[in-house]
Amino acid sequence: MSIAIVTDSTADLPKDVVEKHGITVVPLNVHFGMEEFKDGIDIDNDEFYRRLQIESDLPTTSQPSLGDFSEVYRSLIAEHDGIVSIHISGKLSQTINSAVQGARDVDSDGEKIKTIDTGQATIPLGLIVIEAANAAASGADLAGVVEAVDDAMSRARFYGMVDTLEYLVKGGRIGRAKGFIGGLLKVTPIITLEDGESSPVTSPRTRRKALTKLKELVEEAAPLDQLAMHYSTEPEEIERLAADLAHLAPEAGVMISQIGAVVGTYAGPGSLGVGFIRKKSG
Repeated sequence: MSIAIVTDSTADLPKDVVEKHGITVVPLNVHFGMEEFKDGIDIDNDEFYRRLQIESDLPTTSQPSLGDFSEVYRSLIAEHDGIVSIHISGKLSQTINSAVQGARDVDSDGEKIKTIDTGQATIPLGLIVIEAANAAASGADLAGVVEAVDDAMSRARFYGMVDTLEYLVKGGRIGRAKGFIGGLLKVTPIITLEDGESSPVTSPRTRRKALTKLKELVEEAAPLDQLAMHYSTEPEEIERLAADLAHLAPEAGVMISQIGAVVGTYAGPGSLGVGFIRKKSG
């Protein structure tokens, strides 16, 4: 039994991890004015963040097309017994809709391709995808991989820290974190993903206090099966954070990735986050 694993570029998985696990990534699109770039393919992260900080207008994003997914699914189904396609929250992107339509186009009876809205984005999405890939590599059938995804989803969590809510507000992804807007310039907000959208956690007055609180939130969730961290423009800061929290997931270690162009459109420079999958209770 051979099951292919598909996700989208908002999972922000490092390239070596994608290659190691044989994951197929369908890119979303980033638009600077009339210019369109496929996330992680036509524009690299350094160039994206350079332009993000100098362009007068913020970039926009769009989901992959039905055809993008159909093409990927057709190619994979020719070599595999099934496909599990795992994606960003439908409340944050229409990507899952394109994936569902593409799956119907290729597998009209829905027996070989399963599409999943994780209610997550970025690194917790990436960790869920890795769990799916591990299950597939262990010989799980289609139902078994879906079960592994459901289990990982139930234990996945994310806490993110942004320098400013400006990018979330202007990009229309502020969600429940809109309560922070009154103090937009005075705080360093910590947000999570809840019911598939951004939700406020707390709003420390300084970045140092925000980092301390972020560490406390992750430590409270331990013990952890998987731990990952991401950053937009401050790699040294995330390396220090990883060193401080690595003891929480000694077996898995810490996966570090840079926030890609699509997620970076809404997170902005100076943002970072921690995603993890908690150990099963009992």
